[in-house]
Amino acid sequence: MNNYRPISLLTVMSNILEIIMFKRLEQHLESNNILTTEQFGFRKGVHIENAVFSLTNDVITSLNQPQEVGGIFCDLTKEFDCVNHTILLNKLTLLWNQREMPLLV
Repeated sequence: MNNYRPISLLTVMSNILEIIMFKRLEQHLESNNILTTEQFGFRKGVHIENAVFSLTNDVITSLNQPQEVGGIFCDLTKEFDCVNHTILLNKLTLLWNQREMPLLV
């Protein structure tokens, strides 16, 4: 039961304001091409199948060239909420740049 977050107790006005802000932010991000094509989560019309296809396609393309292929898959369901994202990205970039492979974040 510790994995579940409580149901939101926001008032109706807060929920309406949240929806308005989300739509404006989403429109701004999409119209200015701020999100990368590798951003699959929380986007309208983009599904897990797109992420799986993209990953599979990148791996197969790299293997056909031939290039090294590596992957790190972590289950960060609860941990991600308490991780300093800046430090995590800096460490991943530092470690990954020691090899000549692109880092997809």
